[in-house]
Amino acid sequence: MKQNIIYSVLFFIVLFILKYFFDKSDTQSMLISSAIGTLIFFIYRVLIRKYLYKQKDQEN
Repeated sequence: MKQNIIYSVLFFIVLFILKYFFDKSDTQSMLISSAIGTLIFFIYRVLIRKYLYKQKDQEN
């Protein structure tokens, strides 16, 4: 779980930097869009990957 949080924080930073370089919109919208992307990434890391690996183990 700690690893997922660290990856999510890094993902947030990368998204924010990319938004800054390519979009240059206001800071609040950059924070919101980066937070939404990070939330989706975190949910994928925690829930969906666990479900996919569970199914893969059942097939073997």
